[in-house]
Amino acid sequence: MRFWELKEKEVINCKDGKRLGYVADLEFDPLSGKICRVYVPGPGKFCGCFGKTAEYVIGWNQIVRIGTDILLVDIDVKNAYVKVKE
Repeated sequence: MRFWELKEKEVINCKDGKRLGYVADLEFDPLSGKICRVYVPGPGKFCGCFGKTAEYVIGWNQIVRIGTDILLVDIDVKNAYVKVKE
C-alpha cells in the first residue's frame, strides 16, 4: 500500500463510531523502517475552516483494520488528541 492510498481512507474510531478524518502524515522508525504513528488533523478553529489547533496521534498498534475505504482504530480520543505546536 502506498501513502496516497492510505490518505484516501477515512479514519473511524471503533470505541464510539466517531469519524476522525483522513490520514495526513505518518511517523516511522528510520532504523527498522516500520510505521510508528499515524496523524489525523483535528477539527478546525471555526467551522472546520480556519486552521488546525490539534491532531489525533494514533499508534500503529491501535489500528484494528485497514479496509478498502476506511481505517478502523481503537483509541481513547482524549489521550490521542494532542495540541499542535506552533
